[in-house]
Amino acid sequence: MSKKDRTSSTLELRGVSRHFGPVKALDGLDLTVNPGELVALLGPSGCGKTTALRIVAGLEVATAGELLVNGERYNETPANHRDMGMVFQSYSLFPNLTVSENIDYGLRARKVDSDKRAKRVTEMLELVSLESKAKAYPHQLSGGQQQRVALARALAIQPRVLLLDEPLSALDAQVRSQIREEIRRIQLDLGITTLFVTHDQEEAMAISDRVGVMSHGKLEQIDKPIALYNNPATPFVASFVGLANRIPAEITAKGKARVLNQKVNISGSAEVFVEGEKVNVIIRPESLELVSESDADATRGIVALKSFLGPLTKVGIAVEGAPLIHLHISSREVRKLEIGEKIAFKISSDEVMAERA
Repeated sequence: MSKKDRTSSTLELRGVSRHFGPVKALDGLDLTVNPGELVALLGPSGCGKTTALRIVAGLEVATAGELLVNGERYNETPANHRDMGMVFQSYSLFPNLTVSENIDYGLRARKVDSDKRAKRVTEMLELVSLESKAKAYPHQLSGGQQQRVALARALAIQPRVLLLDEPLSALDAQVRSQIREEIRRIQLDLGITTLFVTHDQEEAMAISDRVGVMSHGKLEQIDKPIALYNNPATPFVASFVGLANRIPAEITAKGKARVLNQKVNISGSAEVFVEGEKVNVIIRPESLELVSESDADATRGIVALKSFLGPLTKVGIAVEGAPLIHLHISSREVRKLEIGEKIAFKISSDEVMAERA
């Protein structure tokens, strides 16, 4: 099945809420996934992302709001009539069925004739590169192969929307990276509208067209990955997406603050702060740079830790009156630094985000 074989759907959630007694798992969620788009919902445990996915799948019922596919209301449509393909974290393959029989299951349930089913199963096996495993049983496959079977089974029914519920979390790091690239390749090839739920920000940022960050049942921000990282709308997004330092500071004037030994500009809603107010500024490790101790804006500290990350090393600097501050430094350069060594650094970004302390 290629892009030309199907028409991608628009998925919409309008003011969707889900209450469990006094707990608001979702609180008026508005979300549109455009035709052929892959949108990831990202957030900490309990933020509502999985509840949103389950409402789309028909496994949960919304307390309020509307679910629409191509403008058609789906709130009352039973799960087995929604034409949604779902891939679970736990694979959920039938252990007594072969790979081919697992892929064929949804087609058989829809009473597709045998010739069409056989052709479709062959297409799906080729799509996920498992032709040689057609007669194998799930216990004879690796975790990555099982997840490919689950993906093929979800796609075999030619769903309107593909739903991915943390499908990679049970896999080891190397396989997880490979499978996420396969998912993205297949999703782009088919042009299928996809909603992907994950707590892993690397996964979300790597393969999504847009990423929505959720907190307490609400969507804090949704944007392209690079925009989300570089221009977070709220302090929560800034601190949740990527690594961020929270450093004590003081507002010195409208839109200005003193942090460590520097005066910096405050981005976003700077007008909410008043002169003399104590705040925390949020600064990414790459927005800090090593400088000479003679630099007038330099902050001095002591190297407290080094964590090798490949081409970069995360360096933790102990500074009086502040929590441990992290920088990302070239691993080639960091070889010169020793634990306990004195070091000087400053903020290199033009603006920083602030929140009340």
